[in-house]
Amino acid sequence: MSEFNSFTQQIGDTLPILESMGREVVTFKVIWGLPPKARLRPRSTGNADASKINAITAKATGGALASALIASAVTAKRVQSNMKLGTAILDVDFAVPPRVQMKFVNFKAPEADHLFRDDELEVVCR
Repeated sequence: MSEFNSFTQQIGDTLPILESMGREVVTFKVIWGLPPKARLRPRSTGNADASKINAITAKATGGALASALIASAVTAKRVQSNMKLGTAILDVDFAVPPRVQMKFVNFKAPEADHLFRDDELEVVCR
């Protein structure tokens, strides 16, 4: 349990950094099992300035977990800006192996609620 508490503390410490980068947490899900898994789903809240994001990442400190979350947010912002896309949604799976999935909503498309739901049904149907 102490390792789990440490894990969630590291994520909690990183959330203010992600928020300052224009991200908000939609869900945080924990699956107890062997091995245990967790999923963090942050999404973009607006167009954060790229220079502001670079300044934040340069000052950010933390361990490997914080670095991975911040790097994923920076990569999503880069793709979002380069492709002129709207909301960016990250699915960060803390599992073996770890995985980051990025989804983007077109500016012209209405906000798609289905992109914010969990993918459990998709996994069951595969």
